[in-house]
Order: sequence, then structure tokens, then C-alpha cells
Amino acid sequence: MGRASSSDLDLLFAVIVTVGALTSAIALLVAIAALRVRRTMRERRFARRAVAWRAAFHEAVDDPARARLPPIAHVDLPHFLSLWNHFQESLRGAAAEQLAQLLRDHGIDRRVVELLEKRSLRLRLIAITALGHLQEERAWNTLEVLARGPNPVLSFAAARALLRIEPRRALDLLARDLVLRADWSIARVGSILLELGPALVTAPLLRMLVAPPVEGLERLVKLARFGHREKVSAAVREWLATSTDPQVIGAALDCAEDAADLPHARGAARHAHWRVRMAAARALGRIGGSRELALLLTLLRDPTWWVRYHAAQALSQLHGLTQEELLGLRDHVRDAFAADMLDHVMAERKLA
Repeated sequence: MGRASSSDLDLLFAVIVTVGALTSAIALLVAIAALRVRRTMRERRFARRAVAWRAAFHEAVDDPARARLPPIAHVDLPHFLSLWNHFQESLRGAAAEQLAQLLRDHGIDRRVVELLEKRSLRLRLIAITALGHLQEERAWNTLEVLARGPNPVLSFAAARALLRIEPRRALDLLARDLVLRADWSIARVGSILLELGPALVTAPLLRMLVAPPVEGLERLVKLARFGHREKVSAAVREWLATSTDPQVIGAALDCAEDAADLPHARGAARHAHWRVRMAAARALGRIGGSRELALLLTLLRDPTWWVRYHAAQALSQLHGLTQEELLGLRDHVRDAFAADMLDHVMAERKLA
């Protein structure tokens, strides 16, 4: 009797566990389905509202007096601003200002300032980008603190916003950071300087080229190309003549665009460091002529693959060298590595 009762209890326990597991699995599936339905409904709602937002954006650019925004709910504000930021990235001048005025007319600029205080990194980045496009002076002090902060993503976004709000003031404030902060991608910094234009960036670049920081010289020389060429070339040429740092010399050679730089490029072709010889090959192909043919053929036999590759590229674009002459060089070079590299580059040109 006791055994039967024990077996019954074990069976009952097993049934309860099984039912509980099935119930939990069903509840989980229902929850997942509910989340998917909710997400789908939210996406559809956002898509419907985005149509109205886009229409208002186009109206603001085409006919500002008639542009009207529907009410923007608190939950929709980040989505709205993301879309607005995307539109602003493609606009310049009066069109960008008219789109910014649309937000001011509806009081959204004040809401963006408040959004800057959120803890979410995503929300803060959306707000920072929008404040830059709005050229919102009220956010200057907060953005300045963020631009000096340790977070590379947040600090760079804040720096870019400051440069959009008041470029000259921001350049005076951030010029050294643009050069010294290695955690800010030099490609992205270059895109900012390109957007600002040589008229704004030349003076601060020149001041740093003449009195350079202890660190970041390679980045500084690379960024010099975004200034007025005729104004920064003398300073860059000075770096070519005096620097012993291979990275700096290579960066300066990449900025060389004038025949006056040819003596430095010729000398660099014999440098001990392969990166300098590689940069010299690029410079010789860009600004050299038939006189540089012998030197490039020497670089074509360099022990380093990258030097040979850029020497072959330089030969393929050398001013005064025809396609037939290039093919003739291929047939007469005695070095197998040099011949293979010329074949490689000529095949690349055909594919391009």
C-alpha cells in the first residue's frame, strides 16, 4: 500500500512538472509572439508617421511658410530626430536653415536640449547631432564638456556639433584635439575639415605646422592637405627637409603636389625605411616625369612588396610615358619580381 502511494505521488509529481514545463513554454511562445506583434505595429505606426514627417521636411525646403509638423509624441521624438538628422546631412545653405527653422517653430529645439541630459548613449548621440544641425548656442557649454570627455564616440560627435554651431570659435578650441586625439578617426576628422573648407581651416593648421605639438605630427601633416595648398605647402616642405620621423616624412610626401617637392621625393626614394620609399614612389608618379623613370625602375626592384607595387603604379601614371612604352619596359626588365609587379598593375588597370 505504501509502495503504491509512493508511485502515485511520483507520477503526480512528474505530471505536474510536465504540465508546468508545457505551460512555461506556451507562455514564452505567447510572449514572443506578442513582442513581435507589438514591434510590427510600432514599425507600421512609425512608417505612417514618417511619411507625414518627410512631407513636412520637403515642404519646409520648398515652401517654408506652409510647412507644418504633426504633433511629435515623446516616444516618437528619437525616431523623428534620426530621420531629421538624415535629411540635414544632405542639405546645405538656405535649405538646411529652413529645415532647422521648422523645428524651432514647433518648439522641438528645446526638447532636443532636454534630450541631451538622458543617460542613453543612443539618445545623446541623436540629440548632439541634431543640436549641431540646429546650431544651438544654448548647448555650447555642455557640448564643450562632452567634446573633452574620454568617450571617443560621444566626444567626437560633440566636437562635430560645436564645429557646426560656430566653426571659428570651435576650431580655436579644438584644433589640438583634432590632431592629438588618436581615438578620433583621421578619416572622420578629415571629413569635418573638408566640410568646413580651406578658408576656415587653413589658419589653425598653419599655426600648428609652424609651432607643432610634441605628438601627433603625422596626423597634423596628413590633415594639412585640407588647407589652402599654396599656403601650407611651404610648411609641409619644411617638414620634408628637416624631419627624421619616417611616418612624418611619408605623410608630407603624400601632400606633395608641386614640382618644387621633387628633390625631396627623389631623396626619399633612397631612404632606409620602406614606408618612406613607398610614399616617395607615389609622389614621383604624381608630380614627376620622364626624368624619374630610372629612379622608379630602381624602386620597382625594391625588396619590399608594397614599394614595388606603388612604383609600378607610379610608372603606369607617369606623365609622358605611353602605354606602349610601359609594355616595352615590361618586356625588358630583367628582375622577375619587377616584371611580375608590372603585370599585376597592368591587369588591375584593365579590370578598372
